[in-house]
Amino acid sequence: MIPESAKTQSLESLIGLAGHWRRQGKSIVWTNGCFEILHSGHIEFLLKASRLGDVFIVGVNGDASVKTLKGENHPLTGLAERLWVLSAVQCVDYLTVFNEPNCANILRALKPDVYAKGLRHIHGGLNGEERQIIEENGGCVALIAGDPAKSTENIMRRIKSAGH
Repeated sequence: MIPESAKTQSLESLIGLAGHWRRQGKSIVWTNGCFEILHSGHIEFLLKASRLGDVFIVGVNGDASVKTLKGENHPLTGLAERLWVLSAVQCVDYLTVFNEPNCANILRALKPDVYAKGLRHIHGGLNGEERQIIEENGGCVALIAGDPAKSTENIMRRIKSAGH
């Protein structure tokens, strides 16, 4: 069940709102992720990404999508909890859920002006179809640097080593 929040919207609703924002001359920034354990690295990234435009939308991978991407023991926290925590982040204007392995279909429909991704995607990790969709619609991909030590994987590694 998806928690009620004015921030959590369906893709269809966001597409309608996007038309309104564009008529007002506003730019749309999109990012997406699993956000299993919201940590300082996420917050730093979200703050930087939100400053790249007027309206900031975060796509959240559904539980099945996270399991497909990260493995059987994932997600570490369920969708409802992840949405609830992200809805409390002030710089996030809207959230939406998707269950596909990538967000190409959302990018095609929403046509954001900026697609914000972590700098780790510079070394072949950025989906080529996603980049092509953004560029064909006149948008750009913004790669945002962050501290590599502030990652869910590193936090999990530290937790495991602290338990031994």
